[in-house]
Amino acid sequence: MPFSQLYQQLEAQKISLYVREIGFSQAAVIEYRGRYAIFLDPDCFRSLRNVKAVLAHEIGHCATGCTHRLSSPLDLIERHEYKANRWAFESCLPFSALQQAVREGFREPWELAERFDLPEEFVRRAVAYYTGPRALDLGSEADI
Repeated sequence: MPFSQLYQQLEAQKISLYVREIGFSQAAVIEYRGRYAIFLDPDCFRSLRNVKAVLAHEIGHCATGCTHRLSSPLDLIERHEYKANRWAFESCLPFSALQQAVREGFREPWELAERFDLPEEFVRRAVAYYTGPRALDLGSEADI
């Protein structure tokens, strides 16, 4: 998913984006009366790929409504992080696109990261999500 589509998601969901120093995290989401704002700290990012992956994750929090108080129980926080990650993976690296890339010979996470302009760690986690909890097979036509 190119940056332009992430910005379209922001617009469609009426999410405000602020780029400024946060001091405690690379990104944060605030929800107030059903409206969302995402804050990105530009000093925390080494590349645009990282910005893209983090922004997709934060949009995932907004799109799924999975925000929580910092004092929330760990199990709730983990569920919300999982849902935000799932949204980011399915939006930025859809299974069908990943499967097509594998059929074309892109097998290594670094190759897939280059192909999709995403951080390698994001690709690794997406592959683990698809082949783990989703139990999909990258080599199977039936899973498209």
